[in-house]
Amino acid sequence: MDPINALGEVSVDVLACGPAPSRRCPPRNSLATAGRPPVTLVVDRHDDKRFTHAALAAHHPSAGRFVVHPTVAPRSRFLWQDILHTLGQDTRARSAGSQPMDEQHRTVHTTLSRRPRCRITVLRTHRLGEGLWADLIHLHLTTNAELTLLHHGEPGEGLAHLLRHCDHRTITDYTAMLRLHPPRPARPAPDPV
Repeated sequence: MDPINALGEVSVDVLACGPAPSRRCPPRNSLATAGRPPVTLVVDRHDDKRFTHAALAAHHPSAGRFVVHPTVAPRSRFLWQDILHTLGQDTRARSAGSQPMDEQHRTVHTTLSRRPRCRITVLRTHRLGEGLWADLIHLHLTTNAELTLLHHGEPGEGLAHLLRHCDHRTITDYTAMLRLHPPRPARPAPDPV
């Protein structure tokens, strides 16, 4: 039951319904975000580097736009620290090995709950397991963060199952990606002396 436990009481029904739609499935969008944009899934089926470059160019913390480039590690154990670091939190005092992942997730949740509304784009989500996907969707549902998840490749059955119950939109073309991730404005040139 771990993969969807973070999503609350509907989790048992989501898990019980299985990968194919059935009568046991809770209603579509039972994990909806009322009054807020849905989770955005950007599917980059051909691993086009322009998608990643567009997201990175949109990183603009003072405008509330953060782009997380996760550390490659087994089971993505550094994801929560990567998010905290991107948000400007000092993570040097805590190592991923000394803090359990659920405690790291709680720290991210608390940090995002205290911030004004922001957009967080997480790159490389094709490397995340279903449990971390569920945790990210939980952050979207319960904090002021609007999530965009960049997935390189075709989403698998497990992710499709989770998204079937989640209020989400899917973007597959580069032009839509650019509209969602406008580049950070260029800094004005310094005045000549």
